[in-house]
Amino acid sequence: MSLARADIVGLAAHMQPFLGNIGTTPSKDLPDSHNAGDFGSFLVDAPHAYAMTQAELEQHKTDGHMDTNSVRAGAILICPVKVTGAGIYMGDMHAQQGNGEVAGHATDVSGITEVKVEVIKGLDIDGPILLQRPDDLPPMARPMNREQRAAVQALAERFGQATIEENGPITFIGTGRTLNDATHNGVDRAAKVTGLSPEEILNRATIAGSIEISRLPGVVRVTFQCPMSILDRIGVGHLVRQQYGLDAA
Repeated sequence: MSLARADIVGLAAHMQPFLGNIGTTPSKDLPDSHNAGDFGSFLVDAPHAYAMTQAELEQHKTDGHMDTNSVRAGAILICPVKVTGAGIYMGDMHAQQGNGEVAGHATDVSGITEVKVEVIKGLDIDGPILLQRPDDLPPMARPMNREQRAAVQALAERFGQATIEENGPITFIGTGRTLNDATHNGVDRAAKVTGLSPEEILNRATIAGSIEISRLPGVVRVTFQCPMSILDRIGVGHLVRQQYGLDAA
């Protein structure tokens, strides 16, 4: 442990392996550790061969270095493609890391990863979209079960609400120099892809989702319940139904 130096003797901790680095190749050479808006900011006007402008960073990076602990076995990660063939890569496996990676490091380990790849044509995204495992979703974003939906339907009928939205959870990764910048980035990405206004994304993340820190200083998860009509239109509805068992619920 070379960053937050401290002796911790006899501490037992749960293991939850995940990949800190997984995604697609940027369209300009840059260190994989800097393939995100926070660490990537150190490349802006840097005095070495990987220097670039802020505009170049935003254009070329794919935010593969997320250090997001819910990017683990059972999750579905949807990545932007900025080079021919996508250039899928992965590494930086962690055995343990809480949200934020506040010590500046985690317990890095080696491991074997098996992935299944699917191409979604026509989906124009600038950064990753994550369909987290159901048990990793923030509580407010978890789909309702049959009994809960029946109770909602009964309440709607009582007060004359004609329709109840059919929706599913989705998570947009946002990155930036700071957590505020990363949050704005994630919300803006969600608005651009879904067509919902940034204000509606904020409301949905508040009452039917969450904003969670992945890594300091600037990687966040913007999670919210999104209408299934939108998820179908952008080409990910089938994955959302599959991931959360919505057809069988």
